[in-house]
Amino acid sequence: MIGDAAQYQELVSLYSGYSDDELVELGRDMTDLTETAQEALKGELTRRELKISPLAKREGWVLTEEDLQDMRAYAEVAPAECIFDFEDERSAAAAYYALAAQRIDAIVVSPGGTKADYHGPRVVVTPKDVERATAILSEPSTDKLTAEKEEVPEEFALPHCPSCDGVETLLESVDPVNQWRCDDCGHTWLEESVSP
Repeated sequence: MIGDAAQYQELVSLYSGYSDDELVELGRDMTDLTETAQEALKGELTRRELKISPLAKREGWVLTEEDLQDMRAYAEVAPAECIFDFEDERSAAAAYYALAAQRIDAIVVSPGGTKADYHGPRVVVTPKDVERATAILSEPSTDKLTAEKEEVPEEFALPHCPSCDGVETLLESVDPVNQWRCDDCGHTWLEESVSP
């Protein structure tokens, strides 16, 4: 027990010197740590009021709402190499699902602001996944993406805005449900909340 207590104190001292980002990253792979290290890490995370969702505990690698909030915050400050630009929402969504299939955390960020600074939708990944994401997203050819677009049933139509009945609607986010924004009036809504 004394050895465990001494080791615990060493780890508490070590983790107190880590940055918040280092602690969160270590916490995501917490299952690789000894029980003593896990307890010391949990104590430091609690002391700093940091919340993480270990990757090993995610069911089917689907991001939780808490993860999405963190990813949205991260997407605003992500380095350029973590951002992949696309011409349209469907291409961005196809990229997102290709990354998710390979268990890479990603988020689709739709353009905001004025039409003057329009840049198109983006897919943002974490720095640790940049190389894998780049390899995956460089694989599909434009012919394959075009073929995927053509597979969409003809009866698919963009939803009308429930606020102004406008037809200029943009897909803002696809996970956990489709979030739409009206380009005419700025109203945003979740697809599941609109009754047919």
